Amino acid sequence: MKLVCWVVLAVGLAGCAGANKVELKKEAIGRFRVGVPMEVSAASRSQMIYGVRVEAAPLGAWAARMTELGEKVVSRPAMAAGVEAVWYREASDLILEARQVRGEAEVTVVRDAPEGKEAVAERLSGDVLAAYVEGTAAGFCIGPGAIRKGPSLSESVQMVWKGAASSVRVEFSTQTVTSPDTKTFMDVDEERGFARLAGGSLTVLRERARTVAGLAGREIWIAIAIPGKEAQVRFTWHFAGVGREGTKPKIDIVGTAGAGGQSTLEAVWEAMLPSIEPVPVN
Repeated sequence: MKLVCWVVLAVGLAGCAGANKVELKKEAIGRFRVGVPMEVSAASRSQMIYGVRVEAAPLGAWAARMTELGEKVVSRPAMAAGVEAVWYREASDLILEARQVRGEAEVTVVRDAPEGKEAVAERLSGDVLAAYVEGTAAGFCIGPGAIRKGPSLSESVQMVWKGAASSVRVEFSTQTVTSPDTKTFMDVDEERGFARLAGGSLTVLRERARTVAGLAGREIWIAIAIPGKEAQVRFTWHFAGVGREGTKPKIDIVGTAGAGGQSTLEAVWEAMLPSIEPVPVN
């Protein structure tokens, strides 16, 4: 199936009169797809599966990276056909980077290893590279394609979008867990205490249970005012995750904006959250 990571659709904004519409770009990241309003654009993304960092970079990125590494490179291992790889040292760490041109992208993997365990890291990284399928809508999505491997116990993603004409910032991150995370973004009283210590205040605008992508999480909106700093609003949605279940990782969605950008953040937030859906494993 050809990639449908970028699809344009129209949805009604929650909380609006019903006539307003917003166009969403569908972005696939890890095990999920997210509808992204045109008001924001991708600023950064990172992915890790089976403990291997993986990305789809533009053509030419590898040559620039090799120039950057320079004399740090200690060896160039032979891997699969079409795969270029180097081992280099970063302080006391030994790190493998490998890439393979697939379509219009250079798929790059990064994995560290202790001395003497290089072969294990090469084999694991090679397996991740070999599992990449261009233009697929299933698996562990990294942009123009996906790693077609089942869920692992060491997966994480982070993607950040920023407003082109506003202070809005939205971050979507996931992390597999061994047990549910019931602490992150759950204690408003503690944050209120920090604000008071700084001579400011924290106001809870919304606090409720909310289901996103079929997952029961908790949503909290707060407004923070600290003397000498710009007032800010922050929206969070947190799903604690299911222990040792790769398709139900811990999920954190965090939206922030200056006080003047609250209405824009609300519109972006209410468009994005209902759009989130899981990506099929196969």
